[in-house]
Amino acid sequence: MLSFSILALAETVDAENVNKISELADRFGLLTSSFLAQIVNFAIVAYVLYRFLVKPVLATMDERQQKIADGLQFAEEAKLRLAESEKKQAQVIQEAQAEAQRILKEARITAEKHEERMRAETARQIEEMRRRADEANELERKRILGEVRGEVARLVVLTTGKVLRKELSDKDKDTLNTAAAREIGSLN
Repeated sequence: MLSFSILALAETVDAENVNKISELADRFGLLTSSFLAQIVNFAIVAYVLYRFLVKPVLATMDERQQKIADGLQFAEEAKLRLAESEKKQAQVIQEAQAEAQRILKEARITAEKHEERMRAETARQIEEMRRRADEANELERKRILGEVRGEVARLVVLTTGKVLRKELSDKDKDTLNTAAAREIGSLN
């Protein structure tokens, strides 16, 4: 190529300049025929190197760059998935806390209702026991009062008999007992 340039340059340049160029090429030891062979050899070596060395190396580099790009993209997607997963986890935790609060609130309400029912049931049972005790007291009072009436009537009859110094008949005793019982009953 250089020789073609030199020749092309030589044609455009006058003869005096051609001699200077030839002299310069000779001084550097540049032979046109061997220079052309070196250029062809260089082109063949450059083609072979490009074809069998540079091209595979470039392909390997492109493949590695693609793998690196894919890895970076995968890492970025993993970061996004992780962030989304953490967000979902936080949401699930928040929902679980809200559910726990709701359950706790329901449990408190249920406990309060149960406590209120138990209080009402206890109050009802106490009132029932009080009523039964009052009834039992009233029955006992009536029984005792009946016994007292009978005893008082017996004493009245006995006392009356002693006062009168006579023995009363059973009919008289019953009449006095009934009258005394009425008197005692009217006092209550």
